[in-house]
Amino acid sequence: MSARRHIGFIGVGAIAEALVRGLGAGGELAAGIHLTPRNAATAARLAAEFAYVTVEGDNQAVIDASEIVFLAVTPQVAEWVLGPLTFRPDQRIVSLVATFKVAKLRPLVAPAHRIFRAAPTPAVARRMGALTLCPPDPEIAGLLDGLGQLIQLDDEADIDTYWAVTGLMASYFGFLEAVSLWLSRHGQDASAAAGYVAATFHGLGSTAETGAKGGFVQLIHDHTTPGGLNEQALRELQAAGWTDRIGEVLDLIHARIEGRAGLADTLPRADVGRS
Repeated sequence: MSARRHIGFIGVGAIAEALVRGLGAGGELAAGIHLTPRNAATAARLAAEFAYVTVEGDNQAVIDASEIVFLAVTPQVAEWVLGPLTFRPDQRIVSLVATFKVAKLRPLVAPAHRIFRAAPTPAVARRMGALTLCPPDPEIAGLLDGLGQLIQLDDEADIDTYWAVTGLMASYFGFLEAVSLWLSRHGQDASAAAGYVAATFHGLGSTAETGAKGGFVQLIHDHTTPGGLNEQALRELQAAGWTDRIGEVLDLIHARIEGRAGLADTLPRADVGRS
């Protein structure tokens, strides 16, 4: 971005914090970042760490100061938070709200009409991982470029599909915890076990990234010796329905993102507020 821009965040949760940190990790940012005062401790910490971050007095002040506005509120409070706010026609709106389609956002941010959806993961704080953007836009892409592997998508249905995969982050760490606990049950120091598991799967993740273009079947083959330990483990997990269950869970998450789940929303109300 050649000219200094002003970027606002309505909501300062984990993903918003990761984006702010990632944007600053590459050096001096040619933009000013304006944060909502909610989640005051996080906002104050970011303002103390980064000279270009300002905590505004309320949500409307964030919008008034910004040309690009990131919506980082939870779906449960999005309408309640955004409804009273006044946007401008020239603003770009980037929604991080998984279950809100552009059509649902449009009346909430009118007269702003350039609306985008983005799905980063917490690893963007370290400029790692992946993030998606829909629809493609040179300015927004230029802002996000370098935070991770950026995938730009034309069809909103496609970003919903990719977004579903981000629902497996906690499950991934649950898998690592199960492996670490197994080592501990067999007499290994818990800290050493956790470090070993983290390093092992970090290495596998790096291997996956370098070999992903050809798909993962070849990597499975490369890490499986006929009659060996990896062949046995994969066979047992497949027989237990482990791989099938992953697809079934993703189907449920995808249905929820697309509004097809038909499930009661029981998630706790986030402390975002209308301020």
